[in-house]
Amino acid sequence: MKTTQFNFSKIVSTAKYLGVAALFIGGLATFSGCATKGCTDDTADNYDENATEDDDSCIPARDKFLGSYAVQEACASGNYTYTCTIVTSSTGDLKVIINNLGDFNLTINAAASVSGENITLDNATYDNRTLTGSGSISGNIITLTYTITDNATGDQDQCTMTCTKQ
Repeated sequence: MKTTQFNFSKIVSTAKYLGVAALFIGGLATFSGCATKGCTDDTADNYDENATEDDDSCIPARDKFLGSYAVQEACASGNYTYTCTIVTSSTGDLKVIINNLGDFNLTINAAASVSGENITLDNATYDNRTLTGSGSISGNIITLTYTITDNATGDQDQCTMTCTKQ
């Protein structure tokens, strides 16, 4: 009769290595499954392309535009100085309202959209006058070029605003 001899020390040694290998592989799976927290909104100023879990730290792109501004404006019709404010719009995170745009004899609170450093007036009509234009922000200064057209007469005025945050 043939007998089999077990080498228990070899079996225990092999089991130890397999156990360590299983722990190592399990650990890799655990670490690779961890979420990287950060801002996951790709329109926000602090978007983190490596973030896989949003941590509520996003700063909307529009926030840098918000505030009160001293305006120096050069138009075909003349030069003007006044103040305006830019506030949030309830229509979206990338929307703002420019209160007192142009300092005309009528109040124009113009809606605008922001994208990164750029701002674009939403085409709109105010008291039979149409506004179009766009600009950008650099630090605390917004430069915005716009055209206002009197729809009754067809007269146009082109203006460039230099707005310094107060």
